[in-house]
Amino acid sequence: MSEVDERDFGVDLLLVPSGNEARDLSVAGTGGLQTAHGADAAVQALTMRLLVRRGELEPLGWPDYGSRLHELVGEPDVPRTRLWLAQYAREAVAADPRVREVEDVTVTTDRFQARITLRLLLQDRTQPVQLAVAVPLEAP
Repeated sequence: MSEVDERDFGVDLLLVPSGNEARDLSVAGTGGLQTAHGADAAVQALTMRLLVRRGELEPLGWPDYGSRLHELVGEPDVPRTRLWLAQYAREAVAADPRVREVEDVTVTTDRFQARITLRLLLQDRTQPVQLAVAVPLEAP
């Protein structure tokens, strides 16, 4: 397999967590905006795909972009919910053409929140990357 240039996965504005799975732009010390490059940009884009509701970007021409994870917000922490969380996360990232294979999806919970961790291979890469998102479950 050929070595892929980092530019193959593009450059994007760096988004940093700002609470409750929200993301915000990151300002560099010089006052400019920071950027994500290569595989980091792809991981960021896949994370955003998981956080956006499927169909939310339909008015912009992207009807299938996003995930169904929002459908499980508030559900009880039971095995069925964890299986659906894993399935919806796997479906969303597998739909992205940058993803060659979803190697593993792990769901851990503390009753009030589920943490979904995915390990996947990007196209033309041999080293897996990892990403994680949280989904709030039933309220106390």
